[in-house]
Amino acid sequence: MIKFHNLCLCIFLLLCCTYTASGQTDGLGFYSHEVIQDKRTGLALGTANALCFTGSFELSFEISFIPQQKNYFGYVVRIIRDETQNIDILYDYDPKFGDKHFRVVLGDSYSHISFSIPGLGTNDDWHTIRLKFDSQRGMLTVVRDGEIVSEKVNFPEKACYKIFFGANDYQSFRNADVPPMKIRNVQVKENGALRYTWPLNEENGTVAASTHGRQPGVVVNPLWIKKMHRNWQPLQHFSVNGPASVAFNKEKGILYLVTSDSLFSYSVASNKIIPAAYTTGKQMLFSPYQSVYNAATKEIYTFSRDLSVMGTLRTDSLSWNKRLGNPGRPAGYGHFNKYLQGDSVLYTFNGYGFFIYKSDIFSTHLPATGQRDSAGSSITPRYLAAAGEDSNGVYMIGGYGSASGKQVLNPKNLYDLQYYDATKHTFKKLYELKKDSEEFVFANSLVIRKEEQAFYGLIFPKNKFNSTLQMIRGSLTSPEYQAVGDKIPFEFQDVDAYADLFHSPADKRFVAVTLYSPDDHSRTNVSIYSLYDPPFAVAAPLQAPAGIEPAWWLAIALITVLAVLVSALIWFRKKNMRRNLGENETSPGFSGATEISFTGRQQQQNAIYLFGDFQVFDATGTEVTKLFTPLIKELFLIILLYTVKWERGISAEKLKELLWSDKSPESARNNLAVNIAKLKSILDKIDGCEISKDTGYWKIKASEQLYTDYMAYLAGARQTTPGKSGITEMAAIIQRGSFLPTEEHEWLDPFKSEISNNITDRFLRFATSSDIKEDPAYLVRIADYLYAFDPVNEDVMRWKCKALVILGKHSLARAAFENFVRDYRKLYGEDYQPDFQQTIS
Repeated sequence: MIKFHNLCLCIFLLLCCTYTASGQTDGLGFYSHEVIQDKRTGLALGTANALCFTGSFELSFEISFIPQQKNYFGYVVRIIRDETQNIDILYDYDPKFGDKHFRVVLGDSYSHISFSIPGLGTNDDWHTIRLKFDSQRGMLTVVRDGEIVSEKVNFPEKACYKIFFGANDYQSFRNADVPPMKIRNVQVKENGALRYTWPLNEENGTVAASTHGRQPGVVVNPLWIKKMHRNWQPLQHFSVNGPASVAFNKEKGILYLVTSDSLFSYSVASNKIIPAAYTTGKQMLFSPYQSVYNAATKEIYTFSRDLSVMGTLRTDSLSWNKRLGNPGRPAGYGHFNKYLQGDSVLYTFNGYGFFIYKSDIFSTHLPATGQRDSAGSSITPRYLAAAGEDSNGVYMIGGYGSASGKQVLNPKNLYDLQYYDATKHTFKKLYELKKDSEEFVFANSLVIRKEEQAFYGLIFPKNKFNSTLQMIRGSLTSPEYQAVGDKIPFEFQDVDAYADLFHSPADKRFVAVTLYSPDDHSRTNVSIYSLYDPPFAVAAPLQAPAGIEPAWWLAIALITVLAVLVSALIWFRKKNMRRNLGENETSPGFSGATEISFTGRQQQQNAIYLFGDFQVFDATGTEVTKLFTPLIKELFLIILLYTVKWERGISAEKLKELLWSDKSPESARNNLAVNIAKLKSILDKIDGCEISKDTGYWKIKASEQLYTDYMAYLAGARQTTPGKSGITEMAAIIQRGSFLPTEEHEWLDPFKSEISNNITDRFLRFATSSDIKEDPAYLVRIADYLYAFDPVNEDVMRWKCKALVILGKHSLARAAFENFVRDYRKLYGEDYQPDFQQTIS
């Protein structure tokens, strides 16, 4: 019989063999000077339980800096010893230190330790930094890769530390200056032995798990690198006057937006937009026009499909060579494809307008002289196809059209991949995609990877206005493709909408842009998104191509079986735990123990419960929980928790950021207004509970008529020394279960973590200061409640086992220990070292 942990090991090894993403896609990115102070990233280690050491210890981490940034000033890491002294590594621009911009600060003074990081600002290579605190020799040493710098510094033999990367808001040590960096693989050693490890390989949430040492970190405003490879990040959303077209400077990672009065330059690296008015006055632009950037001449060409209208814009002088005119019917076809061969020949293909699909080819030599060539082609007339260049030609895939070119004669979706050889002026069909999902068309461009024999493109259904763009990775040689990244919202209304895809090698990111210019084209809505390269698959491939590796199917099957087994084991364990608890309460062995009476207030009128199941009762005692839809419930919880925790409430901007970050400002504002109105109508049923914005912040006003268990918890948590009465009152609250156990939101994680740590710490302080023999049954009951917050807390388990032994329940004590050991092994992947006898001794 195969043991459970052996099965896990087999699956892990199999996945290691089949999964191709590298470790470089892990880590925590830091929002820096590009955002306001409140939105900058911070990582805190040891804030719930300080990191205490005897003797020497070492902190090490890997760091990478975002290239092409204007400002690198800020604190890489701040270490606080015994709440009194700070030891910092910061980037400083002070010229007197030469190129060694990284300085170590001790308290209020610079130390003599400084160092540099090669390639800063030009590449994103990873570097390892180690700080060694040698208390015996009285020495602080910093090691950057192979460079070693030391200074005499006295450290106490025993001390406790808190570690902050980036921004922090801790007491008088708060800081908001953050360099644009990435961190991963944080480790702490004590006297040479590894104590803690934080890989920082999460994808969501505000908790940084520790794989060694069981000390989770807390992250504020996280920018998880792995998530950036799976989720498109909305970077900019704005509108401009009149029609617009886009071009991309691949070398510098700059997206150009050509409008009637200005050139907008968007830098992927800095996420900044710079508008600049033309020096030659306004230009006449029309929605069918497209643009392309010529890196050799630093010019942007804007042109019609038939190239009869073409203008040249100098990006350095912002001057046009001429004023463009109305394209008229021959040139007024949109959604065509373009190809700039080197810096000398511009081609256009396909297009649609006036109920006609096109397939002919136009070309012109550069610089444009007005001479142009045209030719027919053998491919089906179409539009909404995608094109991507290589050195000698262009790949073209998909679209929508008809063999006759007429919209009225059986138009349909097309899925052929064609290659146009610009040297021979011929098309060659490579294959036909066999899709098994809904019909789709393509955004305008493909990103070609000849070294991988692959392409990347954006697909979407054309029969929907509220559509979505999905990036796919396809093969250049066989009809197979896979969805990568999540979806991008896209308002599609035929010739009034446009989408395009680019890739910035310097930033290692894909860039997607959407344009929507309805009605009279007097305004164009622009949205810009980015996805880190390589992109991760969100789901299984859209189709099952021939030749797929059998190992993948085996891995998927084994993972499915494992998930079922784990679910069953958890269910049976919980069932056994409930049975054991029932034995505890009814066993004659408890006859001499004190009967526990929890005196907490459990009313069912005007009450809100957040521990255990979320429940709300109105003034008549009727439960109105079902009136809260998921969105309204999350809105209510955000406002309530921000009000109770910080007393000031939450701003409308923060609410829109948390709940509607994917919406336009106007849409987010409308969503907030509508859902606030719905929430008010529900709260009107509860006496003493209303929502207001009197102070400019949304907050919940609660009178004494309203009972909220979270407020009762906070009142008890303010007691610095918990006695038995305080613990009993707290137990009356937590007996319902952990805090909002079914709610999973990033913003909620810090609340859950703080509550769990506080409740567990209070119990342990009480247990440590009490005589366990006085009332062991009381400790058993409290420990069972605490398992809802931390099922593998060894201190809680130890107290419970000792209390059960005192009560004479040795079999129950051993069962509790064995359950803990199994859970511990599953969670941490290692055996729990103390045996049962050592635990209860």
